[in-house]
Amino acid sequence: MRYYSTQRPFGPGTFPKQDGSETITNFDKPTFCEEIGREAWGYIDYKSPLSPELAQDYELMPACKRIKRLKYIGTDSWSRYVYEDENGRIWKHTDCCSPREVCIKRGDTLYSSCGNSFDGEPDCPMCADIECLYKED
Repeated sequence: MRYYSTQRPFGPGTFPKQDGSETITNFDKPTFCEEIGREAWGYIDYKSPLSPELAQDYELMPACKRIKRLKYIGTDSWSRYVYEDENGRIWKHTDCCSPREVCIKRGDTLYSSCGNSFDGEPDCPMCADIECLYKED
């Protein structure tokens, strides 16, 4: 989960420690960040979300999660699971050895399809700040 520092660059004592796996990125100056709609001094990525109270105590602003609604539309010629989002974009799970439900439960990364084609090769990974809602129909 990504949090932005809107008040100051990250330094000792300016962010809560979680499990030592935090990744910090400081900018050279306040920079406009589209994810939060305002300027920030940098961001920190955690493996799991902070409590709202802890984020507020350190004046950290969570990145907004974007939601993509995906409809399962079948398997391609390589047995990859294929989905279509609400904008008509094609996405694929690349693990064709596991059941589809397992890929979803594990949170496997989805990839765009080259040429937005049902049988296109997996191309670019979906952004990590996107939450997928799967629907059947």
